[in-house]
Amino acid sequence: MAVSAEKISVYSIADLKNTSDDAIPHYLNSLGFKQSHLLTDTRLALGYSAFAICAACFYWDYQFGFDNTKYYTAAAVALYSLLNGALTFWIWAVEKGTVYIGTNKNGVKIQVATKTEKFKPIYNVDVKFTEKGGKTSELKIKKPFTQWFDKKGHLHVLPFQQMFASNVPAIGAADPTKVLEVKKKVVRVEVGDENKTMDEKWASLLAESSGVSLDDLSGGKTATGSVKGKKRGKKA
Repeated sequence: MAVSAEKISVYSIADLKNTSDDAIPHYLNSLGFKQSHLLTDTRLALGYSAFAICAACFYWDYQFGFDNTKYYTAAAVALYSLLNGALTFWIWAVEKGTVYIGTNKNGVKIQVATKTEKFKPIYNVDVKFTEKGGKTSELKIKKPFTQWFDKKGHLHVLPFQQMFASNVPAIGAADPTKVLEVKKKVVRVEVGDENKTMDEKWASLLAESSGVSLDDLSGGKTATGSVKGKKRGKKA
């Protein structure tokens, strides 16, 4: 089983989430998905633009003095506020925790967003995938980090990938070897069970699971109430 060389603190939910988020693009890109960086590029453009305005204000004030550039500075402050507001809106209203957007060769588009709650080491994953025809499906995954992190803080790649392949059909189709089959317990119903009471049905299930006969559970009595046993011969 592949284990990440990076070691993190298992008590830091932020580290658990960020490390898991970083593993998603590596996995999906390896399956043939082509990642789109539109959201990240837009966020970086807004952030760098705001930084450029701050740097320009510093240069103007240093080179020409505040009195000569105060109107330019006022305009720059207003523009910086707009850019910072747009950046905040973009992160919280557009990205919404999205960590991956990609499309495979079959035209299936997948979008993965993650989040955590305070003091809860649970990984909440929202997956949207759009088929080539335009049909969109959405599903939610909620798993504890302990399923793919060990006590030392190492990420175990296999169970992490199995979680996505087993729950997301588009990923499972691209990586069928990672899909885990869910075994369902089948309860055998015999003919005549529909006429039994609930107590009798429970007794039958308990007897079947424990390997004990119904006669033993009832104290060795048959359905007519007689006690089973070997017939003893009469003493002479």
